[in-house]
Amino acid sequence: MVGEQEAELQTHRDNVASLEKENHALVSRVSASEEQLTALRAELEVSTLDETGMRSSGTKVAFSAALSSGKFGPYTTETQLVYRRSITNLGGAYSSNTGVFTAPVRGAYYFRFTAMNNKHGEWMAVNLCRNSQRIIHNSKQNDGNTFISNAAVLHLNQGDEVYMRLHENCGLFENDDTYNTFSGFLLYSL
Repeated sequence: MVGEQEAELQTHRDNVASLEKENHALVSRVSASEEQLTALRAELEVSTLDETGMRSSGTKVAFSAALSSGKFGPYTTETQLVYRRSITNLGGAYSSNTGVFTAPVRGAYYFRFTAMNNKHGEWMAVNLCRNSQRIIHNSKQNDGNTFISNAAVLHLNQGDEVYMRLHENCGLFENDDTYNTFSGFLLYSL
């Protein structure tokens, strides 16, 4: 009887030892899983912050506008053009009341314009300006329905202004066909 009890006791000791090993292995696996979970949570937090940062710093800026119908010029002095027909104005950086685009963020911006005149023999000339400085000048003597276009990539600081001016003694023509346009968009912020 004592021999049977000793054998049974040894079996229980062996079972306890086996369970202790199994328990130790499970504790190690749980610890490893907790460490992995902590690392994944940290990665997720960084990814979420990056995504949130991209969304908040990913300013969307794009506009396109056209002159209202009619004849513009010739004027005796250079005159600012106000493109009153807003086609697109994402981000609200272009004012159809003043004709001025104001950079909402520091960045690289793309601007494009097209001008048209239909009065034979009359010159047309437009200037793309940044903060009172002429960046581009385009001109041509009209020989019928004549168009001029140009584009530029500009580095702007927040608050810089970009607009178009009609050169003195020059004219433009516009109707509902939208010949005269001024457009721009943010390529990327700096």
